[in-house]
Amino acid sequence: MRSEPHSQPLKPRSPAFEFLRLGEIRPGGWMRIQMLNDLEHGFVGHLDQLVPELIQADDIYGADRLTKAVKTKNLGVASKETQWEVQFLWWNSETQSNWLDGLTRTALLLEHPQYLEKTRRRIESLLATQDEDGYLGIYAPDLRFNFDSENGELWAQASLFRVLLGWYEATNDERALAAVRRAVDATMQAYPLANSHPFDVKNDFAGVGHGLVFTDILDRLHQITGEQRYLAYARWLFAEYSRQPLSQDDIQLSHLLDPEYRFQAHGVHTYEHIRSLLTAAFADEDVRMEAALSAALAKLETCLTPSGGPIGDEFIQGRPADASETGYEYCSIHELLDTYTHLLQKTGAAQWGDRIEWLLFNAGQGARHPHKPAVAYLKTDNSFSMTGPLHPDDPQDAQNPQIRYKYSPVHQDAAVCCVPNAGRIYPYYVRAMWLRSPQGLAAGLYGDCELHTTINGSQVTIREETRYPFDLAVHFSLELERPTAFALALRLPAWAEGFELSGAGAAEVRDGFIHIQRTWHSADHFSLRFNARVETHSWRESEVYFSRGPLLFALPLAGEPRPGRSYPLPGFQDEYLDPAADSAAPISLDCVPDFSLEQEPFDPQRPWDTLALSAQLAGSPARLVPMGATILRQVTFPRAGLA
Repeated sequence: MRSEPHSQPLKPRSPAFEFLRLGEIRPGGWMRIQMLNDLEHGFVGHLDQLVPELIQADDIYGADRLTKAVKTKNLGVASKETQWEVQFLWWNSETQSNWLDGLTRTALLLEHPQYLEKTRRRIESLLATQDEDGYLGIYAPDLRFNFDSENGELWAQASLFRVLLGWYEATNDERALAAVRRAVDATMQAYPLANSHPFDVKNDFAGVGHGLVFTDILDRLHQITGEQRYLAYARWLFAEYSRQPLSQDDIQLSHLLDPEYRFQAHGVHTYEHIRSLLTAAFADEDVRMEAALSAALAKLETCLTPSGGPIGDEFIQGRPADASETGYEYCSIHELLDTYTHLLQKTGAAQWGDRIEWLLFNAGQGARHPHKPAVAYLKTDNSFSMTGPLHPDDPQDAQNPQIRYKYSPVHQDAAVCCVPNAGRIYPYYVRAMWLRSPQGLAAGLYGDCELHTTINGSQVTIREETRYPFDLAVHFSLELERPTAFALALRLPAWAEGFELSGAGAAEVRDGFIHIQRTWHSADHFSLRFNARVETHSWRESEVYFSRGPLLFALPLAGEPRPGRSYPLPGFQDEYLDPAADSAAPISLDCVPDFSLEQEPFDPQRPWDTLALSAQLAGSPARLVPMGATILRQVTFPRAGLA
């Protein structure tokens, strides 16, 4: 990086794709049903009622802004000492804004009148908190922009501004965009580029590091407005972050360019900070920055379990991922998925679409309770119990016990962060299903959906009908205002052994996409089917796991559920699972199983029960199911003389 990143005009690199506006892509099929259930009957629509003291009672962006006089606050986070409480005083802004982001985007994508009204009321209230100078945040004048230790200034702004930008994109409410622009201007004035040090603090812990993702807002504002000043500020913020001694420092340039360095920090920070590096790398031509990005992605590889779940239990600590011993936080799953969507959008590399699908359909879905409105705060691929600690007999610190390996609609005894992020993950997947390319449109991810956009001045609707990932056939139908020439690029997954394309005309495969260039007319339609087989993958040197297409399969294990804490609304309760009394040791294999694929009649209400792989495992009949259908499970199988 140049020593003075502000001293010369930027030469931004052109991204391969552009994100469409929120609402141009609307989910359908089983995905829409699951999102609707999360909204009407799950934590997405009701978290404010489950923890009213954190969301309803604390007007942290308004009347309850933090001042020097505030010494403690109800945070809903595990906390034993006053110093920790002081560090986490910003915490409710994260809980509130991340929950509201998932609620807002889900309500908008589903066009749900009841929850749109609920969202609208909250946004009106938040817009009313903006000060005359443009400030929109959680600190009163005696604290804001004046910190020498842990704080949540930039983080509270970033998490809220995502909500407002999503609302603007879907509703064209110019007030929301104007509010964000005024607030960002206030922050840029308070922390002037090249003449301030927002990360120069002592005793930072989490909020300061999270604040680096203020670059998400700057990146999106640049995409919306075209103003390069936002990119310049994002690049400078990353440079400032790299210069300071911080606790969450994995993505600092000095570490990335050190070939011996392994990620050490809190997983969520590491995975979200890759987006900040990516934004900075595309903001200007810089060989060192490009090398740092390549190094970050290479270092990431050792952190990923077979399901794609990244170490997040909670610190990486230089460890390689282990299918049984390293857990992943739901926050880590979401933030890595969001990072992958930005990599897909900016680089155009099809591999990131593969990664997104694999992460969501396996680790993401596998950390949800398949039948109840609850998620695991921490989860492992091989999951033999869910009793609080990783293993039921783990020694516990009486002052700070491990309580995160369980299912909960809140996780208030640990921190109300994973549940809000679980509500964001599907809207962020939907955002990357279609992207705008210089030649037309690209299908980056697959799933039942409807796209409404404009190409070359013509209104275009593309209906994508599919049961993907349970069935690998996709049918596309188009409606156009008038015949229009443009290109469609359809991602060709790396796992596909081939494909069958019918009704689309001539196609060319290059750079991981199937390219179709033609003039399209209303009522045009075509079909695409991917061919896939059951694959055996090596894990480390002594284990294997099995997949078909984008789905990882697991052996479900019996468990004995016992209830935990109940919440004010019926149907919401914590759940623990002990190993069943007759639980056997993990199955080892001495030969590659001869699997047969079983397909049940498709039920969009229970899609994860659609597929199974049947085989003889260790001499007994067994049935493997998609990881997303499981609670306790075995994903990897030790080799016992397996060739």
